[in-house]
Amino acid sequence: MKENEFDIYVRDLMAGAEESVSPDVWKGVEAGLDKASVRRRVPVWVWRGIAGVAAAAAVAAGVFFLVPEQNLSNQPTIQTVAQATDDEPLPADSLPEEDIVPVEKQASRLQGRYAYVLETPVVEMPDEPVTATATTETETQQRQGGSIIAPARSDDHFSADDEALRKLAFEEHKTHRRGHYSVGIAGNLQSNTRPQSPASTIRRSAGMYAETLPSQPGIFGEHPEFSFGLPFSAGVSFRYDFSPRWGVGTGLVYTNLTRSFMAHYMQPDMKPVYDREVTNQQHYLGIPLDVYFNIVNTGFWNVHVRMGGMAEKLIDNHFLIQHSAGDIHLHETVDPLQFSTGVGVGLEFKFTPYLGIYLDPTLRYYFDNGQPRSLRTIQPLRFDIEAGLRFTLGR
Repeated sequence: MKENEFDIYVRDLMAGAEESVSPDVWKGVEAGLDKASVRRRVPVWVWRGIAGVAAAAAVAAGVFFLVPEQNLSNQPTIQTVAQATDDEPLPADSLPEEDIVPVEKQASRLQGRYAYVLETPVVEMPDEPVTATATTETETQQRQGGSIIAPARSDDHFSADDEALRKLAFEEHKTHRRGHYSVGIAGNLQSNTRPQSPASTIRRSAGMYAETLPSQPGIFGEHPEFSFGLPFSAGVSFRYDFSPRWGVGTGLVYTNLTRSFMAHYMQPDMKPVYDREVTNQQHYLGIPLDVYFNIVNTGFWNVHVRMGGMAEKLIDNHFLIQHSAGDIHLHETVDPLQFSTGVGVGLEFKFTPYLGIYLDPTLRYYFDNGQPRSLRTIQPLRFDIEAGLRFTLGR
């Protein structure tokens, strides 16, 4: 018999052990109690404790010397609240076989006496081939009352969320990578003020105020301008924002400059006409190149800094000379290009994701490139305001 099997047997046997006492012993005990009660009454629980200890000692001695070795490997066991003790194994041939009480009878006694005995039902399972299956902790916890609750599969939910996040990240990546295009329709106005100083008479063309007559038809002897028209520009701009912060832009801009003055005119038949009112209109066509830095770029507002330059070509320098015989039209061309540079701060408000209005005040400087007399040549540092509509085409 193995040591652990014997320990189990002894523990089960001791759980309900009792030893009967002969009537003579109890009569002696009662006689002694009666005598002791006259002098000093001893509590009953003391005697009961002494009797219980004596009975337990007698049973332990009987088990130790009388219980033989038996094979209990096939005997069912009964689990009680009694704690297991590490007792020394008893000799296998100490008890005669006829004094052994069957375990079934002991179990029936214990079940009637102790209500807190825990019974472990034995469930016989059919013989089936054993297969190794992996069971998660969640599935094990959800097996209740002989039924298995199917675990909530969150993989589908997580996979859907992951797929949505991947799509969002991909769209954001495409947005930052591709940027977005916009087209603007704008108008530009400048003031027509000029400095009241001798500088207003400088940088005039050759032959002005000439006392000698010119050798070919044309205007000569110009007097200072008595009026300037408002410089006006209009055009179409194309802008590409390649990142949320940076963008570039270009376009096509038409500009009209006007002035009025008194001058002389030499006719084609070489007959001079003196002191005529002349209106000069200059028509420029330019291509700007700007760089934008977005300071604020939200859903409805865009605040940016614009830096860049522009090259303009004078496509027509038109003079209208008033004459009693009829108005005279004179057209001239100029080969050099007009270059300028500017910097400004712009503001845009979007009514919708595809339409907005913007305002770009700009401080611009015009270089001396041999252009005909105009407000730009008199005062090259100008302040202009560009305003218009901007349409966002997409990404």
